[in-house]
Amino acid sequence: MAKSKEIRVLIVDDHPVVRAGLSSMLSSFPELAVAGSVAGGAAALAAIQISPVDVVLLDLRMPEMSGLETLRAVKKLDAPPKVIILTTFETDEDIYQTILAGADGYLLKVSSDEEMLEAIHSAMDGQRYLPPYIASRFVECTPRAGLSASDIQLLDLLASGANDGEIAERLHIKRKTVWERFDGILEQLIDEAPSDMTHHSSGAKITIEEVARKAGVSISTVSRVLHNKGNHTDETRTAVMRVVREYGFELNRTAASLAMRRTRPANESDVRT
Repeated sequence: MAKSKEIRVLIVDDHPVVRAGLSSMLSSFPELAVAGSVAGGAAALAAIQISPVDVVLLDLRMPEMSGLETLRAVKKLDAPPKVIILTTFETDEDIYQTILAGADGYLLKVSSDEEMLEAIHSAMDGQRYLPPYIASRFVECTPRAGLSASDIQLLDLLASGANDGEIAERLHIKRKTVWERFDGILEQLIDEAPSDMTHHSSGAKITIEEVARKAGVSISTVSRVLHNKGNHTDETRTAVMRVVREYGFELNRTAASLAMRRTRPANESDVRT
């Protein structure tokens, strides 16, 4: 019997110790071949053009060219490899942006060897690999406009932490169909996403008043929610953040606030983010 083709993997991480550890671990699997390991996005693009690879394991936080920028550049290649995000970060915005940019998988660096191998095989089989804890975080950020009632129900069940069997029973579908349906939702979101996904629309502007109006709360409540101050119910926070996600705003990494582009009338000094 002919030997199966090895899966060529490129490791992209700015930490040499991480690259060495991943290379050693991946080399222990006979079906994998480490095609190289590089320290940044530019080097990764150059390596792929010199010698094509099947899968890229991509760090998210890198100097000069971020993992998200690298992902977008790789996906523009004529025959792009599969890209699995491998990172120590799992913020909602990280997950949301990388998946919309076309990531074929998302793993934390603390993932087991077996999970990493499963992610690689899933990506090679044309399936997006998102562990349940990552998928549930993603659906919290997902705008519901344009989705069917059954798709929204699926997302709500995933967000609630329901397992495959529970979701299948509630929706009266087979267990394997749960993730096929979820992947279809992702494909729809990816197809509809603009090329620049820092904001939902490159020209979108919104005032704090509009956020408050759409969420059905006061301006001061919006401010408290965004800065994680004061007492507000989970229902109120969900309403505000649903509007925030609808416009694709990026959460500030150092505080519970928004990096918002907005129109602010000069005479309205009470409007604050």
